[in-house]
Amino acid sequence: METMQELIPFAKEMLSQKPNRKMLKVYLVGTVLAFFGVVIGLVETVCHPFSSEEPLEEDGAHRAEQERRAAEETEKRRHHEVILEKEKAFSRKQLATTGQRTTANRLHAS
Repeated sequence: METMQELIPFAKEMLSQKPNRKMLKVYLVGTVLAFFGVVIGLVETVCHPFSSEEPLEEDGAHRAEQERRAAEETEKRRHHEVILEKEKAFSRKQLATTGQRTTANRLHAS
């Protein structure tokens, strides 16, 4: 309301001074841009609650794709961990077998 109370005397003063056309065009363009800014802000404020309640179908599809990729990655990690465990078990078994042989060979050799 304060801006409206300031705007009306300003407009009257401008009209009483007979401004040139160039200045009038500048003020008119500024006023139109400000008006569009206010209208866009109001539309955004009114429409924002409706748009945030329901997710878009694209957003749901994107989320499903991310979940699928995450599931694939966890499956790959599990598979990799199983392979590492098998390799460790095999190397332990191989070390144990090799250690028994060397001990057995030493017993016979000495």
